[in-house]
Amino acid sequence: MRFDTFLSLTAIFDRWPVEYGKIIQMLLAISFDPCRGGFAVENHFSEGVDLELIRPTERFAMEVKTTEGAYFTLNEKDTSGLETKSQNDGYTPAVAVLRRWKLAEWVIGNAQRLPTGSHTCDRLALDSIPELESLARTHFERAVAELKDRVLSPPTGAPLDFLGTVLKTESRLRVDNGREFVAR
Repeated sequence: MRFDTFLSLTAIFDRWPVEYGKIIQMLLAISFDPCRGGFAVENHFSEGVDLELIRPTERFAMEVKTTEGAYFTLNEKDTSGLETKSQNDGYTPAVAVLRRWKLAEWVIGNAQRLPTGSHTCDRLALDSIPELESLARTHFERAVAELKDRVLSPPTGAPLDFLGTVLKTESRLRVDNGREFVAR
């Protein structure tokens, strides 16, 4: 990631340390939305998986993690949510991890072979999903640059409410091959 993105994320962390992980999740969701990454996106804070990314021919169920070290943890809730979406609904299970380091990039990989527990980002990278990593790397930095000031001083007073409004507005409608593709 560019150094200015790192500085922006540091400012967001300093301003909103408790909400930081959820803010990053929302910024990643916005990075994949129809206006940027081309997916219909559903964000969940408390139930099942963190994100659902949907296109007419592909669907991903994603857990989003942030870490300051080399390791991230998948809890039982995470792995069971991914497994359920994969088995019941045909989603590809994925994990996205962002290290809070200078020059760190998103690592997004297929989670099918990841059990509950602690894992390194290097292990996740062995099963990377290059298309999602590329979209995240491009659009996440743009979303951070565009939205940082309003995340730091949200018009609604709450950064998650503000980002939820952005995601909802951008995810309403997409035209795909001449037909409407509506996010849930």
